[in-house]
Amino acid sequence: MSERLSRLKRSIGLFLFWASWLLWGLMLLVPFVMEADASRVAVTATALLVAAEISFAVSLLLLGRPFYQAFKERIKSLWVKLRGEEKAEATPLD
Repeated sequence: MSERLSRLKRSIGLFLFWASWLLWGLMLLVPFVMEADASRVAVTATALLVAAEISFAVSLLLLGRPFYQAFKERIKSLWVKLRGEEKAEATPLD
């Protein structure tokens, strides 16, 4: 039963992790897709952002510390590629 619960937590965590990235991307497209006034677009984008943040936080809780450490290392290597070695070390991500 414990392994089944562990697999379920991992599956839900990965689903929420990818859903959060999709919601963040969708938030960037909302102003171009919706034909509405600025206030409705702002409310929709804010709701998507809140849903994405909650989804991301819950996914990290479900996936645990090893996943978080691996994710942080991947982001750090990407940050070094984008900013360069000396600038990336000057601005810590922690």
